[in-house]
Amino acid sequence: MKNGTVYAAKLKRAFTKQRQTAPPAKSPETDDIVRCLAVSILGVGCSDAESERAVSRALKAMVEWNEIRVSTASEVNKATGNSIPNGTQRCRQLIDALQSIYDCENSVTLDRLAGMGRREARHYLEALAGVDEYSVASVLLWSLGGHAIPVNDKLLSSLRNADLVNPTADRAEVQAFLERHVNAASAKEFCLVMQSLTPKKRPAAKRTRAKSVVKKKSVSNAT
Repeated sequence: MKNGTVYAAKLKRAFTKQRQTAPPAKSPETDDIVRCLAVSILGVGCSDAESERAVSRALKAMVEWNEIRVSTASEVNKATGNSIPNGTQRCRQLIDALQSIYDCENSVTLDRLAGMGRREARHYLEALAGVDEYSVASVLLWSLGGHAIPVNDKLLSSLRNADLVNPTADRAEVQAFLERHVNAASAKEFCLVMQSLTPKKRPAAKRTRAKSVVKKKSVSNAT
């Protein structure tokens, strides 16, 4: 990422400060790898809590992953309560991922990943349809205990607004940058702490031009 050294220093200071004031956050760690994947697919554009609730609603209405797999995107979105941004698209991705898992395993399960090395598990997840870098990182971090920093829209926007990453860097670049500068031991804490990041408000621009115009008008009226 351009100017990476500068942003790395800013990021370190921001993390140190944020961890002192951040409110407690519930960890999304889970042994249910498929559920973790589903939460991440639906949660790219919203918070973990919102996507977790959406998945819970869907499973309550449809009972199991196989029923979701053979449903339409609009049906799954309705089952979530139409509660997530770009819901139909996200649900289509979820269905594609579940079908891809079924094609590989002849069942909707990812239990085999628990016995894989982290690099092998990453390659497996990357090969699944409907799965992007955020979902791969989420599963690696929260279900498999690997070193990853999942970056969704909310975190990406917060980091950009706080001037902690280059504004032209895309999600994949930011995620790779964070994984280079946040070590494995701090990865989970970093994700939990930084989700509450609130960018500083920029000072309002001075209205010098407006004053100048008023002054000119006053002089003109006097003549």
